[in-house]
Amino acid sequence: MKTEVEYDYYLSLANLYDTIDLEVPWDWKQQQQDMPTSKSQRIGAIAESRFITECLERNFEPHVPTTPMPWDFIVTCPAGTLKVQIKSTNAKTPGESYQLNTSAGCRNKDPMCDSIDVVGCYVGPAKMWWMIPRNEINGVSIKLNPEHTSKSKYKKYQENWSLYYE
Repeated sequence: MKTEVEYDYYLSLANLYDTIDLEVPWDWKQQQQDMPTSKSQRIGAIAESRFITECLERNFEPHVPTTPMPWDFIVTCPAGTLKVQIKSTNAKTPGESYQLNTSAGCRNKDPMCDSIDVVGCYVGPAKMWWMIPRNEINGVSIKLNPEHTSKSKYKKYQENWSLYYE
């Protein structure tokens, strides 16, 4: 029976050398591939990392809460301190729109928290942001259309970061 210390030692060595030549009593590469990450979690992680990049490029300071909160970031910017929830999608509807779930959690159908200031919506395939004030979102689902000819309700928020400067 292997102890936790031996397990960490072998895993550290395997990661260090990144080789299949190192003999360990289990398939450590397969174990890392089996990590419990869903496709939607990866899409969300990509959007959050792109949001951090956008903030830093604009000289904003994005801060991740240290305890679970209904928002993903507290952003210090010229407008003050804003609580920002990031939502993302790759799900295209018939036509040119993308469906985005704005509910609290991925399976929950409750509306998001009212204390959020801004909902940052990222459409992955278009690589575009919508910065929508929380009070503009009603319901648990919205459609975003990246086409420049769109007359979407949320068009005025597409690539509009003015909320962070007001």
